[in-house]
Amino acid sequence: MKKVALLVIVTFSVITTYGSIKSYNNLNISSGTMIAILIMIISLSIFLTLIIDRKTLKKRYIEKENELKHLNTELEETNIELESSYKKIEKLNSSILKILELSSFFSAPKLMERDFEKKVLDLALEIIEPAENGAIYLFDENNNAKMVFAKGYDYEKINELNLKKNDLIIPEKAEIIKDIHKINKNKMSPKKFAAFIKLGGNLKETLITPISFNNELFGIITLDIENNSPLKNYEDYHTKIMDYFGKTFAGFLKMLNFIKQEGKFHKDIALTLVKTLEYYDNYTRGHSERVANWASLIAEKMNLDKRKIEQIYWAGILHDIGKIFVPQSILNKAGKLSPEEFEKIKLHPTKGEELLKKVDGMEEISKIIRHHHERYDGKGYPDGLRGKNIPIESRILAVVDSFDAMISERPYKRSLTKDEAIYQLKRMTMKQFDGEVVRTFIDIIDNFNIK
Repeated sequence: MKKVALLVIVTFSVITTYGSIKSYNNLNISSGTMIAILIMIISLSIFLTLIIDRKTLKKRYIEKENELKHLNTELEETNIELESSYKKIEKLNSSILKILELSSFFSAPKLMERDFEKKVLDLALEIIEPAENGAIYLFDENNNAKMVFAKGYDYEKINELNLKKNDLIIPEKAEIIKDIHKINKNKMSPKKFAAFIKLGGNLKETLITPISFNNELFGIITLDIENNSPLKNYEDYHTKIMDYFGKTFAGFLKMLNFIKQEGKFHKDIALTLVKTLEYYDNYTRGHSERVANWASLIAEKMNLDKRKIEQIYWAGILHDIGKIFVPQSILNKAGKLSPEEFEKIKLHPTKGEELLKKVDGMEEISKIIRHHHERYDGKGYPDGLRGKNIPIESRILAVVDSFDAMISERPYKRSLTKDEAIYQLKRMTMKQFDGEVVRTFIDIIDNFNIK
């Protein structure tokens, strides 16, 4: 507005000056001089306008500069918040990936390992970075709370306190608790609390996670920060991670219970079938146990994994179970078998497979049994498999099954001595038997009480 007003005044002045000059022609002012005067007045007006513009622009520049500084401060603060959020998201993603890796660890054989709880707790402490120590408590049907593993605590001494489920804090979902011992004091007896706090240390924060699956509570995981760690604290996203972790762990504990119950059921069935076969076939008595024990020792010596060792043991126990489909008169015949009778005997591996593959969890064992009479040169039965195409478990069974048959007395043949049987194994290596299996068996055979 000031600029417009100034321009109006200057314009009016120019017009007035021009009129005045024109009315005083007697002053004898030339037209050139008059134009020069007008130019000076216009220049002055432009100069004044520029001065006003400069001050206005400077003021606006300062205002904009302050505004930009304020925006820059806000952007820096937002950037810090975004970086913090990004780091949290990155940690959350990393934690989820590690928990997903946990799923591959929670396979049936690994669930049975002794250090299973240790590996679970180590992973929890790795995922929740502020945590320094921790423990896993599992509850039994009598509401006892057993500390199955701990880091930073003597869990054997803590278990001597005979803690009950009601002695512990059990939240519905993962929760951060400060100065947990104040709460524990109200839950435990004075004597038990005094012993527990002595073993439990001086804690700043505890992250407690229930191990629950479909409303079934298995126990809790506790992750602790000690009082001498002022810079360490839990955040809300840690509880979200542990909620997921606790549910994952609980799901696999549920599976472990099922595996144990199902495994016991399967073993009971297997032993019952073997006892039935022993009454049916006199030769089988004791044979299956020897084959199972020797085969599992060979598998262990050959560094097969624990799952394969267990499978080969049960395959050894059940390898002749198909003989219950063979007439008893043939099985217990005193003399040599006729070709027709031998063909019926040869059916027992496939019959055993057919019987066991219908039982959940026995599918792989049934395949081992099917192939335990294959030969390394491909001349065995039922499928004529050759060399490494025969499952390693079946190749092991073939060696120990034949060895036990050679050293056993039969009505139609005498038993061989240990040395004679070893000679036959060596003679038939790479024909009937896998050479590596034979060598491994010979290396450990001195541990057996065989004459």
